[in-house]
Parts: sequence; structure tokens; C-alpha cells
Amino acid sequence: MKLSFFGDISLYNIDYDNFRFCNNLKQLLDESDVNIGNLECPLTLNQEKDASLAVTMFADQNALGILEKFDIFSLANNHIRDFKDQGISDTLQVLQNSGFPYFGVGMTQKEALVPHLLKEGDFKIAFIGTTRFANTNGTYLGTGNDSSTLIIKQIKELKLQGYFVCIFPHWGYEYVRIPSPRERKLAHRWIDAGADIIIGSHPHIYQTIETYKGKTIVYSLGNFIFHSSVFDGLSYIPNDPRLKESFAISIDIDNNFNYSTNIHGYKTSDNEVVLYSAEENKKLIDDVMSISMVHNESSCKYLKKYYLQAYEISQQNKKVRTQYQSYESKPLIEKIKVFKNANLQDIKNRLAGMIISIFGLK
Repeated sequence: MKLSFFGDISLYNIDYDNFRFCNNLKQLLDESDVNIGNLECPLTLNQEKDASLAVTMFADQNALGILEKFDIFSLANNHIRDFKDQGISDTLQVLQNSGFPYFGVGMTQKEALVPHLLKEGDFKIAFIGTTRFANTNGTYLGTGNDSSTLIIKQIKELKLQGYFVCIFPHWGYEYVRIPSPRERKLAHRWIDAGADIIIGSHPHIYQTIETYKGKTIVYSLGNFIFHSSVFDGLSYIPNDPRLKESFAISIDIDNNFNYSTNIHGYKTSDNEVVLYSAEENKKLIDDVMSISMVHNESSCKYLKKYYLQAYEISQQNKKVRTQYQSYESKPLIEKIKVFKNANLQDIKNRLAGMIISIFGLK
């Protein structure tokens, strides 16, 4: 069986009547038994947005026509609640009416982390979507928390039932190449529990690939469809070229759940996605493999390389708070909401960024 995973998909501001995939990409989609993507915008006309967010996105349901060759969508991401419960409800209705299965949201943590189960011939595949953003607390629709122990329990149960288990987390930090210690810890924990493959998204650029206990961890697939207007001024690199290229990954699974992976690099723009030529693809793969060597180095060297990125992460967060969330002018209760997703890794990043700035290490 062949599964193909694609990264962040936002249909916001996309001219869906004229957007196109190149012929080679269409062929890849046709050759895959199952195509999976992260749908990162509500399909809604509701205008009651979450005012605490720096960026909110939505799309008309007709934009879904671009994705007719997809089979399943993860909704576990930081933008699915941009337009609150109504936005999610509208999205679920559109997907149901269009015949698209989905996973990653619910009214409770248990519901949001329910796996999507797929049975094709002798193959049994399970997909779990999770993130630390937009989590439900039991009183509104939202996502399943990626630190939940329920994920471990589900992985173990699914393996006992004979499933190939795919975890599709929306995690990490934007615009940096090396994944954080937090994400690596989660990934290793899931594989220890029996997960077969982990495919990440959220950073908007591709990140490293790690092999752990013979299993593959793709930390970030980067953008697949995302209008450039969303990123105006957001990345710390002006007109960031990294936002315009990434890769999809296809997984060929045999009857014993052994698998091989293939990287399909592409260039993405506001109007199209074009697969790379063999020469261009080799260059991208070489870069992915080069940055991924960090996982073969000592923990000390890995941590050093990761935390050298902390300055960019902390500056990026500061920029978003001041320029997009008007943090300083907000009342105390609203300031607290800005940090509602903060965790220990965020604190470590900020401290490292301050040290780097003070001592001129960047």
C-alpha cells in the first residue's frame, strides 16, 4: 500500500478556480492509494473570529475542489479554531457533504484523539492527529493535546489489533530547521509505544528526518498550499524563500508493515505546486539529509545547534506579540491568553534567546 503525506494546506486567499498542480504531481496523487494532508483553515463564512490570535484564516467551501484527489484530512492544527465552534462545525459539515474523512477534532480530548481507521484489503491503517494548539477543554470543539497519555494508550491498543499506526502531529516552532527537544521526546515516546511512522507539520518549512528504532520521524513537511499574504512580515527573513519549497513523502508498506519512504520535492506558489525535476529533487534531498545528520551527533551537539536557533524563535515570538497581537496595550486577562499555550520548552527557548542576545553569540 502506498500512502502519501502532504504538509500544511490553507485555502485562504487562494484563487481556487485557477490554482493548479503540475502533471507529475497529479500522477503522484493518482498513484497513491491514500493521500493525506493537514487542512489548516476552517471552511466557513462565519465572521466571529478569535480576536486573541495573530492570524486568522478561512476559506469558501468551493475551494475544497482543489483537493479532490485527497482522501483524508487532519484537522489537528492551530488554525482550526480561528472562527471558534461555528468555524469547526461548518468545516465538518462541508467535509461530510463532500465525502472526505477527517480526524483530529472533537468536543473532548477523547473524541479529538479518536483515530481514523482505514481498512484496504489486508491492510489496516490508523491515523491520529494531535497538537498543543486549539485544544478542547470539554466545553468547546477543539483538538487533542499532543502530551496526552491517551495517545500512548491508543497506540498500544491499535498495535494489538494489527494496525499500522501513523501519528500526524502539528507541533514545533516556525521558521527553524531543527526540531526541539520536546518534539523529539514525544516522537520517541510514541515509537516506544509502537507507532510505525510520525509525520509532522506546523513550522512552514521542512525540517529534519530521524530514524529511531528503525522507524521514520519526519519532523516537518513544510507548506503545501499557503498564500504568501499570510506570511507578510511574519518570518524573520524578508520574502523568506524557504516558505516556497518543501516536500511530500510517500510511504510504501508491505504486508509485514515494513516500509520504504520517498521524498518528492516541490516549489509552491500562490497559484500552483510544481514537483522538482530529478536533479532539483536530489539537491533538496541532500539538504534534508545534511541537516538531519544532527540526529546522529551527541546530545550535547544537538542541543547546542537547536538552542542557537532560540534567538530567532524568541525574536519571532516577540514580533508576533507586538506587531500582530498588540500585546502591550491589552488588559491583563488578554495578556494571559496570549501565553495560554506556553510550556517548559517555550521558557527554555526564551532564556536561551536572552543569553545569546546578551553575550552576542548570534
